[in-house]
Amino acid sequence: MWLINVHTLRLEEFWGENIKRYAILSHRWEEDEVSFKDVQDLETASKKKGFEKIEKSCAQARRDGYGYVWVDTCCINKESSAELTEAINSMFRWYRAAAVCYTFLSDVDISASDVATTEHQITKSVWFERGWTLQELLAPEQLVFFDRQWRSMGTKQTLGEILMRRTGIEEQALRGRPLHTYSIAQRMSWASRRVTTRIEDIAYCLLGIFDVNMPMLYGEGMRAFLRLQEEIIRQSDDHTIFAWSIDDREQTGLLATSPAAFSNCQDVRALTVRGGHSPYSMTNRGLSCKLAAIPFAVDTYLARLDCTDQILLEPRKDGDELHLAIFLRRLNDDDQYARVRYEGQTFTRKEAAHFLPKVPPSFSKRNPEHEHEQQPSYIQVSVRQENIDPLDNVLKPRLNGFRIASKGCLQRSNSGDPLFRLYGCEWRSQESSILSIGGHRGHVADLDLRPHGHAVHYLRLGFDLAYNPVCFLVTADGMKDVRKPHLNESWTVDELEQKKRVHDRTPFDRYGWSEVTMGGYAFDLRKHPGLWALKGDRVNGLKTSLYLSKKHVVSIARIMIVRETVWDKLTWTVYLSCQECNLNGMTKVYFS
Repeated sequence: MWLINVHTLRLEEFWGENIKRYAILSHRWEEDEVSFKDVQDLETASKKKGFEKIEKSCAQARRDGYGYVWVDTCCINKESSAELTEAINSMFRWYRAAAVCYTFLSDVDISASDVATTEHQITKSVWFERGWTLQELLAPEQLVFFDRQWRSMGTKQTLGEILMRRTGIEEQALRGRPLHTYSIAQRMSWASRRVTTRIEDIAYCLLGIFDVNMPMLYGEGMRAFLRLQEEIIRQSDDHTIFAWSIDDREQTGLLATSPAAFSNCQDVRALTVRGGHSPYSMTNRGLSCKLAAIPFAVDTYLARLDCTDQILLEPRKDGDELHLAIFLRRLNDDDQYARVRYEGQTFTRKEAAHFLPKVPPSFSKRNPEHEHEQQPSYIQVSVRQENIDPLDNVLKPRLNGFRIASKGCLQRSNSGDPLFRLYGCEWRSQESSILSIGGHRGHVADLDLRPHGHAVHYLRLGFDLAYNPVCFLVTADGMKDVRKPHLNESWTVDELEQKKRVHDRTPFDRYGWSEVTMGGYAFDLRKHPGLWALKGDRVNGLKTSLYLSKKHVVSIARIMIVRETVWDKLTWTVYLSCQECNLNGMTKVYFS
């Protein structure tokens, strides 16, 4: 460590425990600063504009009884990358170890100011906008502010309330409360409105705030801030690092690209959970972690963060605070997810109990101890900072339902009524779409097609737990196995799973799945003739044909459920066609 001797104004080098008591200067870099090379020749250094504050800080240190001063402009040999890296990684400790910090505000002059004007001038100083000055404010125990004429304006303690209002930092933190007692998001918020001349420095200036070390790689750009976060998660499982707001719609990773994303996180604090968190790590498939999550909408999961932004005046009666939850969109690769907004929202807020499997009331009454044994549903996710999938497909909204594209199926009678009946869903005639109204998963809609008078009497549509599209087709023989829902009934996966103890199945597939040949023809269920249970793929959809034979008539039904972009939304579109052929070769088409 290089220190300036306040009597000779020359540099002296110290190692380890031999370092003398010293004062340290905090200031804003301006034009014509004195460098490490300049200070070797005091005659040259004295001609520079920045030399005056070195002289003044040394004079103040002499008056205060200190023999040495450290100044960042000239006490670091920036021509040595090793020395620069060591200095940046040590800087927070150097400010913390200083006997006193002199904070020089070159844009403040209190010569003819009253108290109110002085306070106003202090808060308007550009010093508060610089990235490096954050640690210079927090680290020293003793800090004195000086104006441009080196007149004392007060200490960190006496100006505490003004500093708190200006910086958004709690006064306790300014007074020395350990920084690790504040969440990652809160500490990031302190830097969210600060800037640095070099892009990389917005990360490097925060190393001491988070007590991490990493090499300096000038030229890496915003990658430096990502590296900072990677270093933080190596030693912390604080979920608030994921609690930033999406400002740029193209940000789809779990890590922010700048402290600015944490600008609204002053009140975000971590919550303790029993059992702790599963470890997470950076892999070649992105950030890998396990989060409590539940299906929320098509391709979209609601992932719980163990943190909250609620300021509670008194504890909640149920003892369960509202957790922040983020939206994760599942991509084509089953383990890949992207963070997205949902209907313009970055977060929602849910109680922890919202992420527990639902148990039927009858089961809870018989097994009251079960309530205390329940564990949330977890998913293992990998999230890349930059997605391989086309960004438009990742960000495009999804329709939480199906669109009926077969125009014949939408025909109306002479009275104007549709020639089908809908149960348990919302119908948007303009979009030819049916939407789930009882939850975004499981059963979505039932179409009673008997008014058309053909072999397919009933069509049931929905999604399984993985959001694969699922449908039931029913002929007259299979109608006895179909329970018609009430108009306002909603079937949820969790309730039926608990009742039936059936995993990874839908609430309407209790009969199993139909066999499908290599040629794409499906058979009705062996124990339930006249009923087809078909599961598609969440990426590729469903394409299959059915033989519906009865007496002298052979019917062929073809159903396709394919993903298309309709009304600027990715939509599962249903194409249904039915043909009947009698022995005379006559063909009748019901749908197309």
